[in-house]
Amino acid sequence: MTVSAALKEQRVTTFTKAEEIYTSAANTTNLWMGRQDEGIRLFRGQVVENDAPGSGRSDQEGIEPFVELCGQTVFRKILHLDNPAVLGTQLAFIAKECQDNQATLQFTINGHSVLRPPSRQAAPRAKQYWELIVGEWSWSRWYYVDIPPETLQLGDNEIEVAAVEGLAGWQLMVADYRDFYKGMDDPVTLPHASRYSTDGGQTWEAERGEYVLRLALDRFRSNGELVSKVIDAAGESDDAVKSERSLQRITLDWEADIPEGTRLDWALRTGSRPIWDADHWSDWQVYDGQPATIKGRYIQWKVDFSTANGLQSPVLKSVQINADFQQGERFTGRLVSAKNAQILRPSIPMPYEDYRAQLLRDLRRQCELDAVVAGAQTEFAKIARLHRWAYHIPLSDCSHFPWDPLAWVCLERNEDGSMRMNQYAQRRRDHMCLYPNVVLVAACLSMGIPARHLNFHSEGMTGHEIAEVWSNDYGKWMHLDATRDYYWYDPKTLVPLDTQEIHQVLAERLERPERWDRPYLFHQDLEAVVKDLPIAFYDGDYEHSTEEGSLFLFRSFCHFRIVPRFDVFSRPRPLPVSQGTEVWSWNGYLNWADDQVPPLPHFTRHANRRADFYPTLNQTRYVAEAIDELQLRIYLETETPGFTTFQERIDGQSWQECPAQIDWPLHEGLNVLEMRALNNMGIPGVVSALNVEV
Repeated sequence: MTVSAALKEQRVTTFTKAEEIYTSAANTTNLWMGRQDEGIRLFRGQVVENDAPGSGRSDQEGIEPFVELCGQTVFRKILHLDNPAVLGTQLAFIAKECQDNQATLQFTINGHSVLRPPSRQAAPRAKQYWELIVGEWSWSRWYYVDIPPETLQLGDNEIEVAAVEGLAGWQLMVADYRDFYKGMDDPVTLPHASRYSTDGGQTWEAERGEYVLRLALDRFRSNGELVSKVIDAAGESDDAVKSERSLQRITLDWEADIPEGTRLDWALRTGSRPIWDADHWSDWQVYDGQPATIKGRYIQWKVDFSTANGLQSPVLKSVQINADFQQGERFTGRLVSAKNAQILRPSIPMPYEDYRAQLLRDLRRQCELDAVVAGAQTEFAKIARLHRWAYHIPLSDCSHFPWDPLAWVCLERNEDGSMRMNQYAQRRRDHMCLYPNVVLVAACLSMGIPARHLNFHSEGMTGHEIAEVWSNDYGKWMHLDATRDYYWYDPKTLVPLDTQEIHQVLAERLERPERWDRPYLFHQDLEAVVKDLPIAFYDGDYEHSTEEGSLFLFRSFCHFRIVPRFDVFSRPRPLPVSQGTEVWSWNGYLNWADDQVPPLPHFTRHANRRADFYPTLNQTRYVAEAIDELQLRIYLETETPGFTTFQERIDGQSWQECPAQIDWPLHEGLNVLEMRALNNMGIPGVVSALNVEV
């Protein structure tokens, strides 16, 4: 190995277009960029509501989520606006209609009336409102009514709803105050913003909860923020081993549209290490176009988006970093190979579950899960056994809240002492889909395997609840369904798919973007939608095939969402009051959306970046810097739930604990360094490796 040195000052520029900035950002808040957008903008859409914590179908006896609206009954609700300026507005509410509904609703907003006829008249292409009937009433749905923007006012907005001529035909959802604690953190506050009248509005009584009626405002969010990934401003971001470079000065340039009344405000920070820490990085500095104070070669920039009235947004199109540096020692050894990880972290903090939580420990012990996975030769085989177990384990009476799998499972033994397991006459287990999949999530977590619950639906279908499980073997999330014990995979690679990958296949087959008032389900050939799919489902070794159920459910992969935290067993709240028994209404979800399936107007949080929905777990990313002729400095980072330590293995020897910074002495010949993370269950993560020859 030889080392060369040069002190001549050089310049490097790093130019990045908006799409790459958006995709790779460390954090985005209230921002959006679609495939057809020229740049990154503020998210368009805002929800004003006060019902979400208690909305849904309660487990508590005596709490009925729907109230009928007819006769002299009038509902009144108050919603507060700090800024009434909008491009458009809808009222969004949850309701049911009776068969052959003939009643029209009258909404009065601050004295201005708007009518909503029965759905066969108001939305004749939206057959989901009357084709799915349960008994005498339709399944619960979100409804939308356009209202003139000028009806809104600063401060309290009074909304009344009544049936024209008192005709029966509608039921509206009310979120009962007795359930509010389930869907929110402490302190539990009750808005007391809904009242009702039974005499046409002459007298009013306080309602037992809040009508599930929201303002869906068409305007840009007032503020947003983007924080870039950590960038090597010295120009060696893509190099497996970095040479010594000393940054002398740095400036930023950008291209953006900034309409009057909007702003982009910039800041940056620099550091001597590739992973942020307070000791080796500067504080954020407001960037005003002048060269920044430099603490090292690594840089992060952030930009705050803002709009004064919400009617326009700034648009960021590109960023260029200009850096002057002096070249020091170069690494002249030969890079043989490098296997490194890309760490994706969500913008919304998602607290991880403690694998050692008491409920999980009790579940593992009482359900004898170690025996279930005994003999499994790979992690994926272990997950497959837990998946099969969750499909067959008997369940008793289950409740929506809290999620307590240990209370749901029936632990009974056969005469030979083995656990009794269910057998089915068809390829679909008993119980609503939420319960076996939450049981699967808990079983995986109890074994130190990351897992979470997810639900999905398309307009015109009721939807489904499933589990997603992280696989170290494949380095990705997998969509698993314990209701039928099957999963989807890529037939070319045999790699299991996650929900977004399945969704993308359906989205590419939609003839136009999915809308509530014209669902694809009623306007496309459904046989063609599932014909010649480029993905396949794993059927297993069962007598009955899951083909019919799998293809039916494939049509539901438009909208999907998660509870954006993993610690649902050690921290029971907040959770939705219910899932799947009524249309999804909790406003704490993180929802996936994209160009073909746009954001749902009644929800606040949406994402179209993989990083925000699919964090990459249990992997180790390294950055290698040459510090002298025969030594590399290695920096390690990971996103590992229950992380305890890093481990290294040098030249094939035994694994040893190591710190997040390693000084690796090199010898003549081939040098092999392997790195991984270890969680608190003793499970090692995915191995990264660097091989160099001296």
